[in-house]
Amino acid sequence: MTKTKQPHRTSISRRKVLKYSGGIAACVAAGAGPASIARAADTLVVNSQGGEYKEIFERVVIAPFEEKFGVKVIHDATGTASQDMAKLRAAGGKPGFDVAASLTPPEVILGGREGLLAPMTAKEVPNLDHVWDEAKGLGAGYGAVHTVQYASLIYNKEKVERPDSWADYWQPWKRYGEGIRNHVIGFNPANLLSIFALLYAARLDGGGTDNMAPAWDYLEKQKPYLGVVVTGSSEAVPHFENGQVWISPYWSGRAALYIDRGLPFEMVVPKEGVFGLPDVAAVPSGASNKDLAFEFVNFRLSKDVQRAFSLAYHAGPGRSDITDFPEEFLSRQIASKEKIAKTIWPDLAKIGEKRKDWTLKWQEIMS
Repeated sequence: MTKTKQPHRTSISRRKVLKYSGGIAACVAAGAGPASIARAADTLVVNSQGGEYKEIFERVVIAPFEEKFGVKVIHDATGTASQDMAKLRAAGGKPGFDVAASLTPPEVILGGREGLLAPMTAKEVPNLDHVWDEAKGLGAGYGAVHTVQYASLIYNKEKVERPDSWADYWQPWKRYGEGIRNHVIGFNPANLLSIFALLYAARLDGGGTDNMAPAWDYLEKQKPYLGVVVTGSSEAVPHFENGQVWISPYWSGRAALYIDRGLPFEMVVPKEGVFGLPDVAAVPSGASNKDLAFEFVNFRLSKDVQRAFSLAYHAGPGRSDITDFPEEFLSRQIASKEKIAKTIWPDLAKIGEKRKDWTLKWQEIMS
């Protein structure tokens, strides 16, 4: 019998009915009641970030998705992107969540190569067609770029004068004197922010992904001036708020968010430039609710959700066709064709390959 293929966006109810029927059979056999059957059929587990991201993500993305599709989303707001990758590896692609909503390209590239992530095309996620042309390849065929940020330099304007170079972070004593000691923050390489900062250091003396020697020299000399070292970006916020940290690399979205909330900081694009960071959503190869997971990623890329999340989180969108952002937002974020064209994209595949070795070197210096 020949079956007529229905469009992906309108076939969700059919898939849910089929999955629901299968869930009923399995649950009845196990002696489960109606509540268990509903959870088995209509629950999606989504992993993302904690901190201020969690509240915004739940309000702007998860709650509208639950209402539209009549499902329950369990939000697993734990782990950095690299820690999520470790979970994927340890579980062989079955980490216990259906959507990895906050990966970066290095994890997606490696996850795809290792069979830990499900292939993702416009067939599964039609809104992929609207992603920035410059960012489409960054999902490596296994993920959807839904947010674009950059690693800016931020400083406490009540404590120090405006920096203009990445050297002001890596050699702060030269710009600010000994008073800056214990007021500089470092990040563990489990956070890609640390990797980007190290690459900025390497580039100051002609290095890069193929020559990180300058970065290690800068790290050794900066170490006595560090007052705190953290892993997650949200862990840095209390140290900004209590006045301990005066200068730091920081993601442009979080930086603008906290500045608008009253943090006495300003953000800078140093004269050497900045690297763009795409945030990527992917579906584990062993996800238990894969069809609904793809629906979630597609919803994450819908125009209204993209605009609402970008304004709430202060981060550039993954879509290229949103043209009505406020001028202040456009001045800070990568949200126009002109800015996306000027963005420097590091060799993310090479970062994925070398990150472990760089982390070991960082640990050796910092121990």
